Amino acid sequence: MSGGYISNAQAQNPAAETNSATISAEEHFRRGSITRAIQIWSSDIRNGKEMLRSLYNRSQAYIVLKQYEAALQDLNQLIKLQGVNTPTQVYIIRGIALSEIGRLDEAIADFNQAEKLEPSYLVYSNRGLAYQRSQKYQMALSDLLKSVQLSPTPIAKLNLANVRIQLGQFAEVLTEMNQILEKEKTFFPAYLVRSIANFNLGKYEAAIQDSLFTLKILPDQPEAYYYAGLSFAKLNRKEDAAQNLVRAADLYLRQNQANNYRQVLEKMSELNLQ
Repeated sequence: MSGGYISNAQAQNPAAETNSATISAEEHFRRGSITRAIQIWSSDIRNGKEMLRSLYNRSQAYIVLKQYEAALQDLNQLIKLQGVNTPTQVYIIRGIALSEIGRLDEAIADFNQAEKLEPSYLVYSNRGLAYQRSQKYQMALSDLLKSVQLSPTPIAKLNLANVRIQLGQFAEVLTEMNQILEKEKTFFPAYLVRSIANFNLGKYEAAIQDSLFTLKILPDQPEAYYYAGLSFAKLNRKEDAAQNLVRAADLYLRQNQANNYRQVLEKMSELNLQ
């Protein structure tokens, strides 16, 4: 059984694709016919055909469809069938599914097991995110630093920066986002993160510029309006501050983020903005 995600490895039975009379489940998956792929894997499972491969692939298809409970059933069965021979990737995938439904302690336990078998970028990045959601920020920081060491991609660095923000390490965030943008000027999430760092370091004009640039690319990003508004308020540009904060509140409300919506209203009241 392959250890990779189907989205990366995808075809685990290439020979099936050479048969012009039959399209394999993997090929259906690649073409976006995920339901058809699941049907084929389900039939194979019922018939006891290539059980491990079919359970593994079907679990990943369920994750793509955000049917995490169904994915967990397949992954649990895989682990039961394979026992001590269960590959690292199965624990990682189950940890991801558990994280998505908020069972964070169980997810972390799976990532711990995966680390014992084979430490990797996927272990550290996903466990770091689970620690972050559990508000265990120092442990998240440790894992995400390891993930960057193993795979220094912009996404890995962005995940690390988000934890640094929660720990108040704004100077480090600014340095790291500058480094990313020197090489990857089109990595747009870095502008918003840099805006947050600039605001907290008292660099309000720079924060505004980064927020406005973010909004050119992502016009429905409420956080960009929020930090632009806060930065305008610090510069005593109250009308600009109010307009941006109202826009942030409207977007949070539209996106069903009630807590953030209330936070913006409370901040406007605190700043005496109409």
